[in-house]
Amino acid sequence: MGDTERILRMGIDVGSTTVKIVMTDPVTEENLYARYVRHNARQQETVRCLLREAVEHFPAGRFRAAVCGSGGQPSAKKLGVHYIQEVVANSAAVRARYPQVRTAVELGGQDAKVLFFYYDEKEGQLLTSDMRMNGSCAGGTGAFIDEVTALLNVEPEQFEALAEQGRHVYDISGRCGVFAKTDIQQLLLSGARREDIALSTFHAIAKQTIGGLAQGLELKAPILFEGGPLTFHPTLVRVFAERLHLMEEDIVRPEHPETIVAYGTSIAIDSLFPREEDTVTLEELLTRLAQPDAPALAEQEASKPFFSSQEARQLFRKRHDRELKELCPPQPENGELRVWMWISYGSTTYKFVLIQEEERVIAGFYANNQGEPLLVVRDGLKALKWKYDAQGIRLTILGLGTTGYGEKLLAQAFGADYHTVETVAHALGCTQYYPEATFLLDIGGQDMKAIWLENGIITNIMLNEACSSGCGSFLENFAVNLNIPVEEIAEAVFRSESPARLGSRCTVFMNSTIISEQRCGKGPDDIMAGLCRSIIENVFTKVVRIANTAQLGDCIVVQGGTFRNRAVLRALEEYLGAEVKLAPYPGEMGAVGAALAVKRQVAESGYRNGSQSSFIGFDALEQFSYETRTGVPCPGCGNRCSRTIVRFSTGMQWISGNRCEKGAVEEPTGFAAESAEKEKPADLFVEREKLLFQEYSYRQVFPDRGEA
Repeated sequence: MGDTERILRMGIDVGSTTVKIVMTDPVTEENLYARYVRHNARQQETVRCLLREAVEHFPAGRFRAAVCGSGGQPSAKKLGVHYIQEVVANSAAVRARYPQVRTAVELGGQDAKVLFFYYDEKEGQLLTSDMRMNGSCAGGTGAFIDEVTALLNVEPEQFEALAEQGRHVYDISGRCGVFAKTDIQQLLLSGARREDIALSTFHAIAKQTIGGLAQGLELKAPILFEGGPLTFHPTLVRVFAERLHLMEEDIVRPEHPETIVAYGTSIAIDSLFPREEDTVTLEELLTRLAQPDAPALAEQEASKPFFSSQEARQLFRKRHDRELKELCPPQPENGELRVWMWISYGSTTYKFVLIQEEERVIAGFYANNQGEPLLVVRDGLKALKWKYDAQGIRLTILGLGTTGYGEKLLAQAFGADYHTVETVAHALGCTQYYPEATFLLDIGGQDMKAIWLENGIITNIMLNEACSSGCGSFLENFAVNLNIPVEEIAEAVFRSESPARLGSRCTVFMNSTIISEQRCGKGPDDIMAGLCRSIIENVFTKVVRIANTAQLGDCIVVQGGTFRNRAVLRALEEYLGAEVKLAPYPGEMGAVGAALAVKRQVAESGYRNGSQSSFIGFDALEQFSYETRTGVPCPGCGNRCSRTIVRFSTGMQWISGNRCEKGAVEEPTGFAAESAEKEKPADLFVEREKLLFQEYSYRQVFPDRGEA
């Protein structure tokens, strides 16, 4: 009997990040067709596209259809088909294809489940005895992997190859993505290999699933591993096997683990809804999807757009454009440019600035840290020299300073004359241009600083702790999921006529809220608008925490890379009901303040070596390399701290992982070749004329001097 005569079965799984569709034969339960696609927050549109594709394969086919998944109910309602709970669908698939299984571990984009099975002799079939699933937290799921992938600056499809090469396992939190970021950032700054961090991420997920999600229940073998992350990351399955002490025969790898729940949905229809006359064609389903949304969805309360008119938007834009400053032209003398330089290494970016004697900012650079902090900084400095060499200018560094996450590591690596904490640097940069400032808010990639000032003196400081929900990485991660380029966030937000109401929540809890808004018809622009407002709500509910915003004073200044996004700036002014000042170099103000600090420090106290800057020099950068040893036990006491030791080609070294000063003692020079990893001095950026470390120009960053 051909497809035109058979009534096939179709299961559609609308998950938190993907849509899966499977067609099966009702007699053999054979999988006839399957597709797996990321929906980028366009759930029903993706369902529509998959159905159109399927028409080409089954032009005259009739189906009994059902939908499952965390985002499946609105689609089921719109299509007029049954909705099947995903645990039921999953169990049906395991029962039909893998009756030997006793535990199933499923990891999705934001969902995680562990199903426990037993064989009932009386019933003569496999039955579900228990199950555990995550709630509104996406720790230990595909979203967790996506966050780490972004932090390491690798493409998602490269992450598996990276983890496969890992050898050393670090202790990374798998409970929450934002806690993990803190752990990983410190590892990167300690010289840890990205391969080891990727492998450690998989161990964190397995640890979270086994210890946190299963909640003490034993994961009995054979164990089936399913879902996208376990499909595309076989090293993750291997890590589970290691931690659970599984033999190869204890591991069950489904033929199509990424679509197994959609498969289970298709084969569960007949047992859950027998003898119903509910067959449809694909064309009929497409027609139903084309119908307008129900009035209940359209009548939902909507929040107001960011501007009441185009005129208001233009006034906002022009006001803040006037606050930005262009870089001052350099003034070399006899072909020599004498400058003070500062490197600011943040949670997700690094930047450095050059100032001349008159405290004029002549150059600023801003780049993603690429997951390779030392090599990125090295190449940034080399790019700087190439730039001035091309102009026939000899660059002389009068003093070098560092600040940020890796201030001490970078100081050792490149020979800094001075290093200082970020809060001091940011306050100094701010008051250089706004001496009357009463409150400074700096929002970076993962850090947030609220600083109260009086006559240029810091009177109070409040920082975010382990949560990065009010920061730039929070916004960037969701922009990736929504398929909105970071530089187009503001434009997308300002297009929204009905911004989502997302409230004040941490990153992983926000995932569930966004799914709910998507179910109610909110599009990517609306979601992104809600996220920008959510960032500001997080600032005042989790960090600033004041009852009356009048306590911020009359001159509020904002800076940090996140405020390069005009939508966040607008959301802050909306929240305060007042205008704020935008720092003249938003992303580099910490580096500007710190460059001023090193200049003034040398003027007051002189150079550390008594004569000149300790900077290693541009010639040394050409051969700059480093070697790393991990897991080096400290002999200082019984704690035997496991240390990471980074030795630089200059002869200096950096030791981390020690819990007391005894672990910071000098190691014998040189590492044995078999125990060291020597970084090749090859450039990360080989196209010198391209220079990812481009000179900071607001004509580049803000193409129209407006909303980048």
